[in-house]
Amino acid sequence: MVVTDLDGTLLDHYSYDFKPAMAVVGSLKRFGIPLVFNSSKTYAEMRYLQDQLGILDPMIGENGSAIYLPKARFYKAQSAWQDHGDYWRISLAKPREHWLQMLAEYPDQASILSFSYMGVQGVMNATGLGWAESERASQREYTEPLMPPGDPSKKESLVQYLSARGAVVQQGGRFMTVGDSVDKGRAMQALICLWQQAFQMPLRTLALGDGLNDIAMLQQADDAVWIRSPINPVPEGVRHMDWHITRGCGPAAWAVATGAWLGQYGPLLNSKSAKEHHG
Repeated sequence: MVVTDLDGTLLDHYSYDFKPAMAVVGSLKRFGIPLVFNSSKTYAEMRYLQDQLGILDPMIGENGSAIYLPKARFYKAQSAWQDHGDYWRISLAKPREHWLQMLAEYPDQASILSFSYMGVQGVMNATGLGWAESERASQREYTEPLMPPGDPSKKESLVQYLSARGAVVQQGGRFMTVGDSVDKGRAMQALICLWQQAFQMPLRTLALGDGLNDIAMLQQADDAVWIRSPINPVPEGVRHMDWHITRGCGPAAWAVATGAWLGQYGPLLNSKSAKEHHG
């Protein structure tokens, strides 16, 4: 199983292009290896990207808030799973409405500029995305991004208010995201358990990421790759981990690293593929 972050990893940091990775994505599909998105992105954003890549694999959305299992692979739902189109949804976090209510009760409303308040047009203006992309980014189920207040003291007050009420505030490149106490690593571990229960087979995992919120995910993997960022240095802590750090950035580096990982298991995969092909 390959578990990957999206922005700056499978997708180019600036252009969101994924074409350099397409050949390796094709190899994963050919060998039946699931390509799991583990992202801060919404279900709508990830499904759109899956359609472009021609895959239908499990996904983890909004920084570990939910696991989405394709019905095409998981035929029978457990009692806690929710019907969600082509997927079963497993919620690991409180819903977005919980955090919106908390933000609505904050005394200094002038310092809050959230996705919900901005609307699709405001998200377009803040991100530079088109209308359709901004609409998909706005379809949040568990978290609420907001522009951090420009005044550091106001930002600190807001973070203290939210933290005291059980919210976790994650600082991204452009936005603060308010959500539950979840992370990509715990959600990945839960997905691995579900996969092994369903298919009764050993699983070797590769995880790839480029940000601090990816560290928990990389720690859960058998093999981990840190994709170098074009704007941020490699964190000192990452340098001391037994992880591969790429020379390049984005989807081209993702393709080299994932291709090399596949190459390690080439004879095994080719044997498995041949057996399936011959019946």
